[in-house]
Amino acid sequence: MKVDGHPETAQARPASDKGRFQEALKKTPPETVKAPLQGGQAARSLVTAPRGATGAMATTALARTPPRGAIASAEHLGQVRQGLHAEAHRLRDVRGDAHQTNQEQVQQRVTDLIARELAREPRAEPVAPRSAPTTPGPETPTSRLPEEAVSSTGNPPPGGVGGSAAVEPSNPEVRVQAALELIEQIEVFVKSQRPALAMRLGGALDATVEVERTGEREVSLRIQGRRGRLPQKDLVRIREELAARGLKLSALLAS
Repeated sequence: MKVDGHPETAQARPASDKGRFQEALKKTPPETVKAPLQGGQAARSLVTAPRGATGAMATTALARTPPRGAIASAEHLGQVRQGLHAEAHRLRDVRGDAHQTNQEQVQQRVTDLIARELAREPRAEPVAPRSAPTTPGPETPTSRLPEEAVSSTGNPPPGGVGGSAAVEPSNPEVRVQAALELIEQIEVFVKSQRPALAMRLGGALDATVEVERTGEREVSLRIQGRRGRLPQKDLVRIREELAARGLKLSALLAS
């Protein structure tokens, strides 16, 4: 059997709900209508900006503020630049001091080398002052004495005839060695940058030599033999040896 009472109760519920809603509307008081603001002013509390507009306003505010990081960076760069300038000045001073010290060391070394080379040279005798050449006077009877002595005794005097004549070499090898020693001493003199030098040679040459610096690797020689004028062969050998060593001879005087 079917029960027919259930559909009626289901239709009664919506009616009861609708009635309750109408009663609730009647019981609630009417809302108070707010008067509009004068001058077209709007309530700021009720107006809210969208999120996109808020981000744009924040970006504009940051752009208007002074860049504190940029100012601090410029000051820092200025300090760094000053520090670099000070360091450059310090390095320049250190480089100058090092260069001066190096120059002093080189000068001291050159001086030591020159002193060592000069220590090897024989001790030179002081140069005698040059006397003015005297003109020969008229022949006197005393000038004939050597000839009379030769004719009377039949033997030449101990000094030989003609004291100013060139002395013949007794041993060519010894004279060559003596000339080479003289050239070495002249070369050391040129390296020492001294203006003049006088030395006394013994042995085969047996002469007094005066060396004078006249230019860059250029000298003049004055050789005075104590037993007469040096032979022409020795003078030519000295000139050739000087040229072979790259030294120029401006003048060569032999007496």
